[in-house]
Amino acid sequence: MLSSFFHIVRIACVCLLPITAARLADYVDPLIGTVGPTPGSAIAGGNSFPGASLPWGMAKPGIDTSYIGIPNGTAVDCNAGYTPLGNVTAISMTHVSGTGGTPTYGLISQMPILGDLADINLADNTTYWQNRSLKDETASVGLFQTVLLSGVCVEIAASNHSGIMRYTFPLRSTSANTSDSTPGLVDDLAGPFHDDAHVLVDLTHVLPAYSSQAYSQRFLNGAIRIGTGANAQPSYSGFATYTGGWSQAQSHTLHFCGNFSADGMVPTSDYTTQNAGDRAIGAGTFTWPYNPLQRLGRRSKPVLRSFTDVETYAGSGMGIGALFSWTPDLRNTSAGVIESRVGISYISAEQACQSVAHELPSSFSFEQVVEQAKSEWEEKILSTIEIGEDGSSSSNDTLKRMLYTALYQTGLMPTDKTGENPYWETSNAAPYYDDHYTLWDTYRTLLPLYHLLYTNTYSRVIKGLISIFSNEGFLPAGRIANWNGRVQGGTHADMVLADAFVKDGGELDSSIDWQEAYNAVLNDANNLPEHNEDSVAFDGATKEGRGALDDYLPLHYITRNHTRSISRGVEYSQNDFALYSIAQKLPNTSTTDLTHFKTRASWWQNQWSSQANTSLRLPSYLSNSTTNTTFTGFPAPRNSDGTFNYTAYNPLTCGSCGWGDDIYEAKVWETAFAAAPHDMSRVIELMGGDEKFLQRLDVSFVPGLGSSVGANNDAGSALFNPGNEPSFITPWLYNYVPGHQWKTANQTRATVDAFYSDAPHGYPGNIDGGALPSWLIWTLIGVYPVSPQPIYLLGSPRFSVVKVRLFRGTARETVLEVRAEGLSETRVWPQGVWLDGVALERSWVTQEEVRRGRRLVFRMGAEPRGWDRGERPPSLSGWG
Repeated sequence: MLSSFFHIVRIACVCLLPITAARLADYVDPLIGTVGPTPGSAIAGGNSFPGASLPWGMAKPGIDTSYIGIPNGTAVDCNAGYTPLGNVTAISMTHVSGTGGTPTYGLISQMPILGDLADINLADNTTYWQNRSLKDETASVGLFQTVLLSGVCVEIAASNHSGIMRYTFPLRSTSANTSDSTPGLVDDLAGPFHDDAHVLVDLTHVLPAYSSQAYSQRFLNGAIRIGTGANAQPSYSGFATYTGGWSQAQSHTLHFCGNFSADGMVPTSDYTTQNAGDRAIGAGTFTWPYNPLQRLGRRSKPVLRSFTDVETYAGSGMGIGALFSWTPDLRNTSAGVIESRVGISYISAEQACQSVAHELPSSFSFEQVVEQAKSEWEEKILSTIEIGEDGSSSSNDTLKRMLYTALYQTGLMPTDKTGENPYWETSNAAPYYDDHYTLWDTYRTLLPLYHLLYTNTYSRVIKGLISIFSNEGFLPAGRIANWNGRVQGGTHADMVLADAFVKDGGELDSSIDWQEAYNAVLNDANNLPEHNEDSVAFDGATKEGRGALDDYLPLHYITRNHTRSISRGVEYSQNDFALYSIAQKLPNTSTTDLTHFKTRASWWQNQWSSQANTSLRLPSYLSNSTTNTTFTGFPAPRNSDGTFNYTAYNPLTCGSCGWGDDIYEAKVWETAFAAAPHDMSRVIELMGGDEKFLQRLDVSFVPGLGSSVGANNDAGSALFNPGNEPSFITPWLYNYVPGHQWKTANQTRATVDAFYSDAPHGYPGNIDGGALPSWLIWTLIGVYPVSPQPIYLLGSPRFSVVKVRLFRGTARETVLEVRAEGLSETRVWPQGVWLDGVALERSWVTQEEVRRGRRLVFRMGAEPRGWDRGERPPSLSGWG
């Protein structure tokens, strides 16, 4: 019989966009940074978000995957939702990009399900999750597309507060010809309901924690209302409240509003028992006993209820969701392609509905949404840097993909939640940004890049940080889900505000309240915050502020009575230098403040032991000695009586490198170089002078001398860790010794070549909210910021010509052209540098020189040359 043969009718899963000339967006690959060094595993990967987003957009719809079922040794937290091996559990509306730690978000989800529901438990995602065909998975600016192994094609696009998902369900027809059958997709779905198309909405869905279960997110309560719109198309709205995640938010509520493009069937009272089966048609809600700690596979199946225009609420201990169903067939293929538009809001479901109506009206096609996103990314982000056509490097597509993907990834976070703050009123005049995850990661390279490239957004970010202090009493060190937390070391919003203030030459918004900014950093410096409890840090105080001030203020250093004592001891002093920098420029600042914070900016030296040492056997190219070489002078733990405590201390390690150790995520060796970027003259002196400093730098890059800082944080085997923020400045430090800038050229180029690429494993670890991509951008251009000083160190450009559009959209807008004359694969060392035709004898430039400059020229050669014999970069202690 013909009816016994089936073949799949697959509606084209292709975004048909207009063919245009090559554009910058074509060089962006959002999948770069989604995989680690182990093929298929995200361990030590970038955790980049490959889904859809606009620059700084609040809606970031993308797939969520599970770590359950992944082979041993390859599972890791799915911080951005995406992993290459994990089964897809949902498409959710909120994500971060590039973060480590405990996952946050993955909220307000949908999941397309094909076929019979008889074996599916809607409260257990292991019964409906799907893996997908990686060869059919693509990501580009504005669009993410994948094909589930059920045959369902998923396409995702986004606007600022809303997203659009297009699901293409495969259809079956009867035919004597089975040659079109696609094994492994839907052949196992034959049966009376094999064509049924479903979209599941599960309000309890979150990105769960793998490594820190105690911090995992949890659903608290929520409500959902199912309705019908025009042409009987189903819609839904409501809210859900969650707790947990990275910042350990007490609770945060997200409202939502969604609709579907295909006509839904009218719900009936016998919703789950039509035709004596488990077929579900129309739309219905369901609840079940919710226990996030209960093992999947043991949850009872919920009962669907066909409520329309009645709000269903689930409180403590109950989960809630909804199911929408269609029965497409070959005579009505419109139901085989279902679009859903979903808005989110922290204010109300009504505001979420308004976002959908305004940003994604039904008259706006999926393709138009994608094209609008590409245009916005080009205008706001990608066009800030133009590669010139002079030299072979301009045709190097690999470097272009690395550069423009990195630029793209700098625009994903922080998140613009202006108009969406539930705690105080925000507007374009009083903007608000969330998801600073975290400033410990981003103050060094990301936000200084914002100052030059995204100046107007940078002003908004600065105003938003100040507003958090004004309304909550403390600046954030990290912040997500509208909640301050967590503090890894110092209070690095101080660094951000100081860097902005000392570099501002009139390009920043004149309405920024710098006096309030100073009040905010003074508060960090002088006032002990409340000590929240934190299971990974016995002394707590990880929400905000400087939790070790009770040691730091009376002792001028931090003891082991506090966790991360070395990290905090040196970072607090860096933060104090930030205060000193603001006080120098701010009118009417007292001389008492100036003197006090200048003194405190040197307290990092109290954390430094002149006796701490380690010995290493050096390779022959660094030493002719057959014995170990000893290096003396490192930061070390101290007791309250002033003695140093060397118990379980080793300058080559950091213990387990976590919250409860002496140092956070950096070996003592690394921390020594990063102890005081504002006072490198004293750092060099404490390391034994120029020659010993240079030798220690050289040793940092020798493979095999390093130790593990944890599988998810390792990058290479040297003491230098290219994926660790305290090490960001290390390869640039040769500039502090005259005549050795050529070694900076060596090591920065070597770091890029060894650890960065245009492959999915294109970063040496988590990209940390844009920190690593911004380091790469600076290095490719050939300059590097030293926050919070108004200077840039000079490196070795990777392009012959780069035009950088500075302060765009402001009255100070200008273009700086960076040229590397004679650049080739062998001519990589600067022979000299000229700024607007004037030869420089120093290996650094000031913010004012960058602001006024028009052309920065590096003349490249095939041999190293010590051209930089002039003035060293500024240092608090001066140069003797």
